[in-house]
Amino acid sequence: MTSNSGRVTLTGALVIFALFATVLMMMRPLMAIDETRYLTVAWEMWQGGSKFVPHLNGEVYSHKPPLLFWLVNLAWMAFGQSEWAARLVAPAFGLLSVYLVARLARAMWPDVPERSGLAALILATSGLFLLYGSTTMFDTMLSAATLMGMLSIWSLQRGLRLGPVIGLGIALALGVLAKGPVILVHVMPAALLMPLWAAREGRVGIAGWYGRIALAFAIALGLVLIWLGPAVILGGAEYREQILWKQSAGRMVQSFAHGRPDWFFIALLPLYLWPWGWSRAGLAALKPTRLWADAGARMVSIWAIAALIAFSLISGKQAHYLLPEMPALALLLSGMVPTAEPRRRVWRLGWLLPGLGVAIAAAAVPFGAFSDLPEGTGSWLFWIIGLVVLALAALIVLRAHAGWRAEAWAAPLALVAIQAMVWPILWPIYDPAPLGALLAAHSQHGVATTDVGYAGQFSYAGRLQDPIQVLDNSADLGRWMAAHPGGIVLAPSEISDVEGLGQIAERHFRQRDWRIYQVALPADPASTDAPAPDAAQ
Repeated sequence: MTSNSGRVTLTGALVIFALFATVLMMMRPLMAIDETRYLTVAWEMWQGGSKFVPHLNGEVYSHKPPLLFWLVNLAWMAFGQSEWAARLVAPAFGLLSVYLVARLARAMWPDVPERSGLAALILATSGLFLLYGSTTMFDTMLSAATLMGMLSIWSLQRGLRLGPVIGLGIALALGVLAKGPVILVHVMPAALLMPLWAAREGRVGIAGWYGRIALAFAIALGLVLIWLGPAVILGGAEYREQILWKQSAGRMVQSFAHGRPDWFFIALLPLYLWPWGWSRAGLAALKPTRLWADAGARMVSIWAIAALIAFSLISGKQAHYLLPEMPALALLLSGMVPTAEPRRRVWRLGWLLPGLGVAIAAAAVPFGAFSDLPEGTGSWLFWIIGLVVLALAALIVLRAHAGWRAEAWAAPLALVAIQAMVWPILWPIYDPAPLGALLAAHSQHGVATTDVGYAGQFSYAGRLQDPIQVLDNSADLGRWMAAHPGGIVLAPSEISDVEGLGQIAERHFRQRDWRIYQVALPADPASTDAPAPDAAQ
């Protein structure tokens, strides 16, 4: 395969990721609570909130840095307050990651140009990366920052030049602004363990190397302080404690969310490898001898293994936490030798097992197999559409003559099939727009909620002009009602025996029946004292 064919493969990978990420995004509503929460934070910033300190429900939001919210606001400035403009921001970084992984492969293995395009194709069509890459979350931004850091580290070990040092500093700063100090867990092991992976011949001096790494860290710190300095002043003492300690080191020491056992990520390895690592060629590319075969493979292996160990030891765990290591897997798998395996092609159907599993579950929904689903969810039409897409995927993977052409279509088509089959569940149950529109229609006198864990599920969906006020107890509810006659109260459970509060609507969303109550308006004395109009006039 020539360098030109590698560029063609890269172009195909970019097109496939852009196409399927957009399709997957359009096939589902904004998903609570993550996507809805992040767009609500961006919306409150857009509505006049602080540009340095994000807010949620009118209160300081210290869980994440502001880069995503800034970029969403820029998208709204350029394209109007469109939901689709906002939802394309994070996938754009997924697309950037596909390009950057090709750049890194080309730098590491210049004598094998086909690995560049293949690494991009593997990343673009890996199921987990494509799924999370189509969502409004921070992990594709972190993936791009990690790849920028790895490119800089690789360039730096070839000569202690200033450019890669600045590049590493910018990458670290971008990662901090995207998701916080966790970028150090993804990037720094490869930087600090350079003597283990770099070739002995022509290796840079140890003192000079670590001096450059320290300089890059200082550059990153200086860039981050441009935001962090004003933010910790404007945000107050509680924000300083949260952003500087609890949301980073606090999560590592003792998770206050998403606690999982140590083996959680090991159990998920088949999903990270789907579908490219599910073949004989893919498994062969991950043999220990291949992982340590050259400087590039050693660096990438340290990158992936160090992150796996670190995040396994950290208390809080989510599948998307290791998304920045998906490019490392793509780089390692790019060393595979494609085989058609003509007598064993039937085993390729195993790549479609996630879609087949969902098909079986979706077929059982109309028969009431899932008792917690409301009546009317589940549809044979969408199930049949999903099966047709799965059949198309099966035809492609069975008839393809080269292994990687077959694998490239397995996950994208399977994910489209899955979302087609769950369409009748996703939209009636998980779409926040109907309830958001209902709140907006009655919001002229204010909106509050008794849900103490309210995470902005309906605020952006309804384009509310003011934040929803969270009421912690019945005393807060009474005071709010007195101050907001005609206002509405959103409740995840029934409110009874509260004088002056009447229910006006009820909607199902996720696992709850949400109720909307309206505070009674005070009686107008003039309306009772004035004489009745003369019917003859």
